[in-house]
Amino acid sequence: MAGATTTPRHRAPSPFRRGVAGLWRDVRESWRPVERVWDYVPISVMGVVVTALGAWAVWGVGEDSADFVIYAAGACALALVAVSIVTVGAAAFVLFLQVRKRPSGVPETLMAGVEATTSFRCPTLRFWPLVQVATRMVEPPGVSVVLEPDGAELVERVTPAERGRWEHVVRRVAVTDIFGFASLAFRRRWDQPVRVIPAVGRADTELAVRRATSDGFSHPSGKPIGELVEMRRYTYGDPLRHVIWKTFARDRNLMVREPEKAIAPKPAMVAFFVAAPLDDPSASTARLFLENDLLGADFMFMAEGATGPTANRGEALEQVIRSSAHRASQADGLGALFRAVDRARLDNLVIFAPASDGPWVDKVLTLTRRLPMPPMVVLTVDGALDAARRSWLSRFLWEHDDTTNPTLLALPALHDRLRAAHADVRVIHRPTGARLHGAQIDALRSLN
Repeated sequence: MAGATTTPRHRAPSPFRRGVAGLWRDVRESWRPVERVWDYVPISVMGVVVTALGAWAVWGVGEDSADFVIYAAGACALALVAVSIVTVGAAAFVLFLQVRKRPSGVPETLMAGVEATTSFRCPTLRFWPLVQVATRMVEPPGVSVVLEPDGAELVERVTPAERGRWEHVVRRVAVTDIFGFASLAFRRRWDQPVRVIPAVGRADTELAVRRATSDGFSHPSGKPIGELVEMRRYTYGDPLRHVIWKTFARDRNLMVREPEKAIAPKPAMVAFFVAAPLDDPSASTARLFLENDLLGADFMFMAEGATGPTANRGEALEQVIRSSAHRASQADGLGALFRAVDRARLDNLVIFAPASDGPWVDKVLTLTRRLPMPPMVVLTVDGALDAARRSWLSRFLWEHDDTTNPTLLALPALHDRLRAAHADVRVIHRPTGARLHGAQIDALRSLN
């Protein structure tokens, strides 16, 4: 991959389309409180419209003009809406009685972006006329649900969108008619904790190499390596240059210095995970470093929102999972890390950060000026990198190149900003696990 000039493949909307999409998201967020109330109203919006048109046809046009065709059509519409409401209401009541007795069926541990089959089975109500059933996961949020028929029940497959930890499982079960005239929904809550871990990442082996110098650790069985700090009595054959003559002059005892026994020097790594929007690729890389010992045996790890650093890999991964609730902090926890860790160990600092600019950049640059050596900043991106170069018209209409990662084109500016502060910047492409070098970053730069 090194040396190849690549560009992203998929198109993403223009600024106008992204603005419309953002407005639509705001409308959906505003609709959620109304939806909770509307769930218990048996008629849908379409049903209200059809009812109004049917009533107008029956008591307005039909009676005044004695048009029996319009009158009959309006009466049929009203009857159909009424039958749909009664059928949906009865089916929703039966379904509620069946669902409330069933366990949640959601595994306690899920993986972000990976589909999993739950043991929850939802009745299809296939012998009920005109009705259909759908479910949605309310908590954890952002979980896509796919229902597949299996006899008289529906098999549920879920795909979490992001990492996190939740104490409850909440489903929204909706019953609608096939015409869309009637709808009833209810929510069922299970007191079961759910843990969504980051997806498994891949990374180039060169990331494991940080710096080859650090303090040694004293060990009785280690080889005599290092400074001459130990003392012992002189024995035949010891070099005279190691004799401590001041001690001999004082008490007439010949003492010599020898190196301390230590294991081979190795870096003592300190790592920090920055929680911010679009940080799930970075969470995958942090998990990779923890599970594959890329931080070494002697490490300290801290994620955003944690009370302090840890040297346990399981606790470190748990900190990464819980950091999803602290994305608004954006590197505020770096100050606590600096206070908790010996400054001498911070010359091997690794920062896992999202490949998107934000307040965390200024905080990292400000705090790292106090470091003995610049940190290594690991950025992780998603997206395809092997499409043809776009025309100027395509660049105008489509500002970004990949819907899954809108930060690809902003990556060069962030990379240059961190490099200007002398940080050792490593950019990881999560789908392939390869490190992006200058050629790939320059290819993205040329598309701006």
